Amino acid sequence: MTVQRRALFDRLTSVHRPDCALFADGPLPMPVAGPDDLAPLLGSDQAARYAEACRPVFEDLRRVVGQLAGLMILAQLTDSSEVAGLGELASCRQRFAEAGERIRQLVAPGALEPHREQLVAAHAFSGLALGTFSELRPRGNNEAAFDTISRHVRRAYAHLSAATAEKAGLAMVDLSHACCSCGR
Repeated sequence: MTVQRRALFDRLTSVHRPDCALFADGPLPMPVAGPDDLAPLLGSDQAARYAEACRPVFEDLRRVVGQLAGLMILAQLTDSSEVAGLGELASCRQRFAEAGERIRQLVAPGALEPHREQLVAAHAFSGLALGTFSELRPRGNNEAAFDTISRHVRRAYAHLSAATAEKAGLAMVDLSHACCSCGR
């Protein structure tokens, strides 16, 4: 890698510091309604409990999809396969695994099973994108891998968008934090 490309890569990987709140484990602190508050809004205690259990899954998947998109853009801009060795990708993999465990434990009441299936699909496509990062080669033509990652990330995003339920506190990514605006 040339000195100029290395400098660009280093600058882009430091947009968010490793201790940035956006990389913190779990959702950022914010007041949420409990199952008792959600039951009247969602129509049943079962649906409220499901919505409560969905929040950490949804949040993990939101972050995974966002990280994957950002890492893919970083790799494309710098024409670098070094993204595969970044701590952010390892963090993304860990969050992906945690989301998978939560999804396995998530029990949807009958009518909400299609919602759970959207989360399962978003998780599956995120996994396919994650796996493709290992195909990036130094000094090689990575366009096919980038196309594959992009396709999988778009599909994961589409499935996650289909699972959006604002009443239940499941809302999509706020792109106002696309660059580190946390002030750190």
